[in-house]
Order: sequence, then C-alpha cells, then structure tokens
Amino acid sequence: MKTIFVLFWSTWDLAKRKLFPALYNIYTEQWKEIDIIWVGRRDYDDKKFRDYIDEGLEDFVEKWSDFINFLDTVTYSKVQLDVPKDYKTLQTTIKNLDSQGNAQLIFYLSISPEYFWDFISNYKYIENKNARVVFEKPFWVDLASAKALNANIMKVFNEEQVYRIDHYLWKRAIQNILMFRFSNILFESIWNNTYIDNIQITAAESLWVEKRWWYYDTSWALRDMVQNHLFQALSLVTMSKPATLHADTIWQEKLKVFQNIHLWDTFENNIVFGQYDWYRDSTWVAEDSRTETFVAMKLEVQTPEFSWVPIYLRTWKLMNKKSTKIVVEFKNLSDTWVEKFKNTQKNRITFNIHSDEWIDIHFNIQANKDSSSLQKVHSTFLNQDNVKEAYQKLIEDMIEGDKTLFISWDVLKESWRIVEDLVNCKNNCPVVLSYKSWENGPKESYDLLERDGNNWYE
Repeated sequence: MKTIFVLFWSTWDLAKRKLFPALYNIYTEQWKEIDIIWVGRRDYDDKKFRDYIDEGLEDFVEKWSDFINFLDTVTYSKVQLDVPKDYKTLQTTIKNLDSQGNAQLIFYLSISPEYFWDFISNYKYIENKNARVVFEKPFWVDLASAKALNANIMKVFNEEQVYRIDHYLWKRAIQNILMFRFSNILFESIWNNTYIDNIQITAAESLWVEKRWWYYDTSWALRDMVQNHLFQALSLVTMSKPATLHADTIWQEKLKVFQNIHLWDTFENNIVFGQYDWYRDSTWVAEDSRTETFVAMKLEVQTPEFSWVPIYLRTWKLMNKKSTKIVVEFKNLSDTWVEKFKNTQKNRITFNIHSDEWIDIHFNIQANKDSSSLQKVHSTFLNQDNVKEAYQKLIEDMIEGDKTLFISWDVLKESWRIVEDLVNCKNNCPVVLSYKSWENGPKESYDLLERDGNNWYE
C-alpha cells in the first residue's frame, strides 16, 4: 500500500537534522512506496523547497546518485495552522497524489504543542477519517493541560490512530534492555530488590540552550528530559516481564511501573534543581528566571520486585561531554567467604545509550599478586551492527502500524502525575542552585547518594 507522509513543520531544525535524513534513507532503500508532502509556513513553491532541502541535507547525508531523484519526489504545501483554506489546499495536494483514494495517510506533527489545537480544530477540512497522526513531545506542560489536549484529540481521532513519540525508545541500546533482562536467565533471576542495591540514570548534554531559549524557558529540564526520556528508560529497567512483545502487553507492564513511582519523602531532601551560571545572561531570559537546566532526584518504584531500591535520575545542560547511561549496581555479598578478601567491589551493569552503544559488566576476580585480594575487571559488549538511526526506525514503525515503542495515553498521564507537584509547586518549591558550566552540577546532587552510602557513577 502506498503511504503519503505529511510533515509539519518541514522547515524546523528537527526536520533538517533528523527527519530529512530518515526519509531519504527510506527512499534509497525502497523500503515502501512513499510520497512526502513537506508542510511549512514559508512562501515556497516546490522548486524553492527542493533548494532548501538540498542545502539542509548536505551536512547529514551523502548525496548519492539518486539524491536528485529523491528531490524530484518533493511536494511542498504552505499551511498556516489556523487558516482553514490552507487545509483545503493541502487536501487538494493529497488528492493529486492519491487519485484512487486508497493510500495510507500519516500526519507527523513536528510542531510546538500550542499548535496542536489549531491542527485538531481544522482537521475537518481533510477528507480522511482513517489517517494516523503523530505527536512529537512535549505533550503539553502539566497533567491538566495534557488531559485537556488528549480530550480534544479524542474528539477527532480514536486511540488507534494516535501515535505519541518519545524518540529515546527507538535507540537500540534502550530496546536492548528488555532483551538483556528477559532473554538471559543469568540476569533475569537477580533483577530485583534482593540483589540490586541502586539504579542510576544519567543524561548529560554538552550543548547549552542556544537559540532554543524560547522553548526551553517554558519546558525546563524536568519536562524536557525527566518526565519523558528518563521515566521511559526507568520503566524498561524495572517493568515485569510482559507476556508477549505486543504493544498492549508491554504498555500494561510499563503502566504498573508508572503507577508505583513515588518520590522519596520531601522535595527538600530528594530533589535538586540547578541552573548553569550564565543562563540568565541571555537577552530573552528573565533576570529572576527559575528555569532549571539541571535536575537530580531520588525515587522508588513501589512494586514487590523493586520496593526500597533507591533510584537516582540526573540530567543537565553544559556538561563537558554528552553522555547517557543507565547503571544497575548490585549489593555486596555479605557471607564470610567473601568478607575475608580485600577490595571487594560491587558488581555493576552499565548500558551506554549515546553514540557508541554498549553494555559493560563489572565483576571481581582474584588479584594477580595477592591471593587475599580481589580486583575489579569488566567486559564490554559493543553493538557493531549497522543500526538504523532512531528516526528512520520510528517512521518505518508508523508506516507498519507497529505501536510497540510509542507511548499510550495511560502511561503518559501517569508520567505527568508523578511530577505534578513539581511543575506546579506553590509552596516549598525546590531552590534552583547555580552551577558552573562544564562541571557536574550542584554539590547537593551528590548528597542525594552519599546519604545512602552511594556515589554517582561518573
């Protein structure tokens, strides 16, 4: 079946960096018959937009011999989201590409959430009741706004048509967490609070807010990273084994995790907010801005398998190196046989999510020169396959109608519930501490772990 892929906005940074290359790769692999309508607000015709793509792609893909053929497939449609007649023009463009009326239609909304409302209100001018619609994050700004947005979406679309994205879930290393846990009896049997001491999830970015201040100053690190990316990663680390790999059964197990995530005690002791030292120097940022560019928190998943296991999350801007890691640290053995040895180290499994995707396992063996001592060694497993970029796999899953890695409304709603008192706090809000650029965030974030006898894995 032919697919017509309609991309809003095709002139934004995400489209140029991620979606252009992904669609180009799908085209070159001839994976499916696909026509693309590039939607934007600029006053382009097809030729002007093809020139724009030609410029925009040069840093991201090789221009092979069929690049010109790819450009020939480009159809551009100017749409102001609040102008009904533009949707009627878009409908005409769709009909021109699908004269038989039997193509599969996908709308990808790479737009700010405030524009979702305009699209939903004007969708009635598109004569296709069975299209799929894809919503990029963030899914609005808090629990109440997310509920209102979803209620409006459900007036126009049914749940089967709606695809909510968290692109972290398409990273191969994230997907491998479930395979690692549930296809190896060696690890499945010890993946619980009897053996696990603590879990750490860190996402550090070397970039500063740059020209995205207008987005970041309303989204913050808590909304931009914790509520979606880090929570989704956490759910895969702590969920129970699903009965099947079908989307519904995986969502059910993830939902149980989200329903049982609880912050420990008070914000004061278990939440650390920070802001890098020159964030407010920007002309557009308020002098008294409380926008956090750093978050560290301690929480618990209160299920039988993970109750009392401290889980630490941390994310921040302006680290000296981009890094995303999940660390599962195991308890020390306490029997007398092991206690007689010196230098016993905790076993640890690390999933590296960013760039080079690898799994690292740390364990103890006898030291070479001292029979009464142990030494820590590790084994690293690299994924050296030619793995598809996350957005390419994401688009292919949309086309196939595979919702396994997309987010259900129930899970999304619970993720907002968890942080509701933080994003809308009125009293006793966490203090936003200043931290130096290119360093590891406020000192207070280390206190979260040191009180428990733990340390951040750097």
